[in-house]
Amino acid sequence: MSNCDRGHSHGPPNFNRAFAIGIVLNLAFVVIEAFCGWKINSLSLLADAGHNLSDVAGLVLAWGGVLASG
Repeated sequence: MSNCDRGHSHGPPNFNRAFAIGIVLNLAFVVIEAFCGWKINSLSLLADAGHNLSDVAGLVLAWGGVLASG
């Protein structure tokens, strides 16, 4: 049997780009949804925009936790 150890290692995965993309896309969706909800006077869309904004806050907190642990 051959040993496949080639003497290199991979660093820990870097999720900074994924967090940034997720936050930007979610924020864009919140802005569009809140604007449309305001324009058509829809409390449901405004409430969902607020809910999605809390998802953005969760992503920001998770990203901060990842950065603090590293």
